[in-house]
Amino acid sequence: MSWIQRRVFCLCIFAMAVFAAATLVTPASAQDANIRSITFYTVKPDRIGDFQAEIKAYNAILAKAGSDRYSSMWVGLTGAHVYARVQDYSKWADLDASIDSDPKLKDQAVDLARISMRIIDCTESWHRSIEMVIPELSLPESGTPPKMIRVLLTQVRPDKYQEYLDLVKNVIFPAVKKGGTKDFSVAESSLGESSLEITSVTGFNNWAELDAGIGAQAGLSKADYLALRDKARTLITQSEFDVYRYEPDESYLPPAAAK
Repeated sequence: MSWIQRRVFCLCIFAMAVFAAATLVTPASAQDANIRSITFYTVKPDRIGDFQAEIKAYNAILAKAGSDRYSSMWVGLTGAHVYARVQDYSKWADLDASIDSDPKLKDQAVDLARISMRIIDCTESWHRSIEMVIPELSLPESGTPPKMIRVLLTQVRPDKYQEYLDLVKNVIFPAVKKGGTKDFSVAESSLGESSLEITSVTGFNNWAELDAGIGAQAGLSKADYLALRDKARTLITQSEFDVYRYEPDESYLPPAAAK
């Protein structure tokens, strides 16, 4: 079962309320926005066009109102065909915000709620999880979303958790920086998933980059990379990679970041 499939289940009874809450985000800087919320949507095959149109309509209202509730949209290219909407928060209190309490969106609240319901109607199921990005194991944001990301989901052995983090700190992260990666983050699951789950996200531009290797592989010799994989396997129960493509037309970001 893929990363997405484990996370997705139907919560439609709470559809309007949770979608509205999941799209709220403050314009936190790259340095302090360490709470990452991801909402996954499994879209009905015959409703993909409708889903995309409704997301654009929702974002258009936010843009017209001058809202700073930003989010990026990604589509899965491996595993289940899903969309992932990502929001970053600087503090937990930001999650208490609501559209009704935002003076910029007071007059648009009804329209946004109506569009939210139409978005959910396009899906077979959806699920939200929240992660805590570990700043000391992550690169500062480059300023613009990468065209693609490789997501490594790792289930760590309970008695090897700290040892795995030490491996990331002392071997993987230095290799990532040496290899010239521009976008890389490591996050611990906080809500909605196992507390022993680590998510590593590596940005890249196209499939061809995988021929030479990305992330830690790009900064290590072949022998050292194989040794790293062997070591990591002793610390985990399972891991899997998935690839996502950035969807600029369905994202709502600050003008500089959206370019």
